[in-house]
Amino acid sequence: MIELMNLAKIFWCLCIFLWMSSEGIAQNKPVTSELLEAEVSQFRRTGTYAEVEATCHRFASTYPEAVRCVSIGRTAEGRSIMALVVSRSGALTPDQAQRMKVPVVLAIGGTHAGEMDGKDAGLIVVRDLLKKVSSDDPLKHQVFLFVPVFNVDGHERPSPFNRPNQNGPSLQGERVTAQRINLNRDWILGQSSEMNAMLQFIADWDPLLTLDLHVTDGVRFRHDVSLSMSPMFGVDDALREVSDQFSVDMMKRLSASGHRPLDFTPVLLDFENPRAGIMRDADAPRFSHVYAVLRNRMGILVEDHAWDPYAQRVKTSHDVLTAALDLIAKQGKQLLDVALQADEKSETMYSQAVALDWHNMLEAGIDIPTGQANLLGYEYTTHSDAPVVGGRHITYHLQKPTVWQVPVYGDIQPVNEAIVSFPQAGYIIPAGWASVVLPYLQKHHITYQVLTKNMQGVDVQELHVDPESISFESRTFQGRLRTQISGEWVTAQVNLTSGSLYVPIRQARALLVAHLLEPVSPDSLSRWGLFNTAYEITDHISNHRQLQIAQWMYAQDRRIRERYGETLHKKLSALRQEYQIRMDRDERFHEDPEQRMDFWISQIPYHDPTFNKYPVMRTDHLQSSAWLSRAESGH
Repeated sequence: MIELMNLAKIFWCLCIFLWMSSEGIAQNKPVTSELLEAEVSQFRRTGTYAEVEATCHRFASTYPEAVRCVSIGRTAEGRSIMALVVSRSGALTPDQAQRMKVPVVLAIGGTHAGEMDGKDAGLIVVRDLLKKVSSDDPLKHQVFLFVPVFNVDGHERPSPFNRPNQNGPSLQGERVTAQRINLNRDWILGQSSEMNAMLQFIADWDPLLTLDLHVTDGVRFRHDVSLSMSPMFGVDDALREVSDQFSVDMMKRLSASGHRPLDFTPVLLDFENPRAGIMRDADAPRFSHVYAVLRNRMGILVEDHAWDPYAQRVKTSHDVLTAALDLIAKQGKQLLDVALQADEKSETMYSQAVALDWHNMLEAGIDIPTGQANLLGYEYTTHSDAPVVGGRHITYHLQKPTVWQVPVYGDIQPVNEAIVSFPQAGYIIPAGWASVVLPYLQKHHITYQVLTKNMQGVDVQELHVDPESISFESRTFQGRLRTQISGEWVTAQVNLTSGSLYVPIRQARALLVAHLLEPVSPDSLSRWGLFNTAYEITDHISNHRQLQIAQWMYAQDRRIRERYGETLHKKLSALRQEYQIRMDRDERFHEDPEQRMDFWISQIPYHDPTFNKYPVMRTDHLQSSAWLSRAESGH
């Protein structure tokens, strides 16, 4: 068995060597300007960013009819983020692609700058496609956008120690940006200059398919790539179906090419015992492949396996890109039609119940596997008292390949609390909070309108936040203190001042609107802590003064009328009856002096009317164009 495995390994290495040789990287082949540093070094090294820039410009000058080399923006340290626009369809600008209805594919390398497989693979793919014109040239049927390195600043801080769980190249960039932002957690907030540039690039080109090229680590198995899609976050059944089929087609293509792909990145239930089972994660909109779904498009998170040699990983990314481009060349027109129809359907989503968050049912306590999987792994030892360090650890025996038969927990279902009914009209943001919300509407190119004069008595639903529900994570994430809230939506009439925002739900980006503004979404502005001041106590009445006021109110003292007016004084008898009922029937209320005090103090004008009120309101009534400026969308 071992001899057969060794022969298979030798055969695979020979295949990689032949592939590299066909690209001119055999040691005895002279180096030309077309070769990348990765090829020249036989994939021991990867090139600097200067090589990316030079290659980008060389392609554009050599093939002016098919290539544009553009900068999509700058990094925090001022470097240009270069992109290749490649097509033989006749469309080399966003306007041309949209007018001609040419499908657009975006591939992103170097989101994590230590994971450079996508950079070198993508440049080789572009070079090969440009050199080998044929009747079945996929570039005739699509526009291929390629960003070789997204995190350029991280790329230019190479070290042999940046990726300890990765097998080459000799130097790797850093995972985070110069501001220590993880770009593949930044798709909703867009805190980084890099992500703001990418969001504008995506808004301009509107890619049908986005491939985010990464390298995973962790478990030592023999699968060389995983492709994760999250169509469950979408709301259009037709788009879900074609996305699922696209995933199946990609898996077939890669398997036929000799790869060992998985259709999701498995999460081990027990990192020291892989046979205990694997779980499929639901992911969240902060990731590129989920964000694409919120725009009614398709996204794939590509994860090469970190323990494969760099040459093999570049070949894997090369084959993933080639398979995707070939499929889009054949299916792209039909897929684009489905996506555009999903945009139209999104404009009629008002009043629909939609799930904004999903989870694996194992996380909800449902310990029932959905199936079994045969994972290609290795024999291993689980230590109860590991050598040197002690404790529970694992050692993989890499000379003993085997198959793990593992239970799979793959049941992804909506989080019940995150199923919301969209408002019939949209959302209103009061003027005082407009400056907080507006940048996110603009960077995601969401249509909104601005109140041009004060408005009285607007019918809304507002969320009264339960103070007991407010919880903060124990440490910051992406520099933010994430927050969770819940409460009760109640009908109300509010007065709005000029500068308030109205965000209609009847737009193509309706799902993205809800994910930003509904607090139950896992990556809402609320969840990221942007509204935390709404839940902070900023002033107080001293204890002895509170007691005095509560006693006056309970006794229906005339001093309440003198200080707070006749209206409140007339309510005191009914309030006392309500108070007594709660004392008799609500044990929690009876035993909690703070609740009892708040019952009375909340009735007086000293009570802050905006405290614990969520600063985004729903409305079921279309707003009058007489008091709204023209619709805006983006910058």
